[in-house]
Amino acid sequence: MKINRPGDALTGATEPLDPRDLQNLVKGERFEAVLSELEGQAGPGLANSVDNSVAMSATRSELAKIASGADLANAGQSLAAVRESARYMIRSRLSKQYRQTEEGERVIEGLSEYVASDPLLKSKILSILQKIKPA
Repeated sequence: MKINRPGDALTGATEPLDPRDLQNLVKGERFEAVLSELEGQAGPGLANSVDNSVAMSATRSELAKIASGADLANAGQSLAAVRESARYMIRSRLSKQYRQTEEGERVIEGLSEYVASDPLLKSKILSILQKIKPA
């Protein structure tokens, strides 16, 4: 299956990916770079920025919901919030035809665990959640 390479792994701005492409994307350096970009944009002015895409706003909104429902100072709850955030971002980039399949669920869960266990990716997502958590 030929796909367009995503400009941004989190926004869904291009075609959704199949599980193998998504797995390569998350385990590569591109996912880390996109998290860094999202982390930099997670400051107070993000919600009012006209330049943000609808998909980035949807991602930010969902991450804010996850952050608001978790005590990020609690290690267990923060880890669960990181996993849930990773699950959301991965699911949103997975092609709809795979989302409800056994293979898709396996990829989503496996990559979510990978992200939650990777110290750099985990810290980046946690930092994003802390910045966008509603007061």
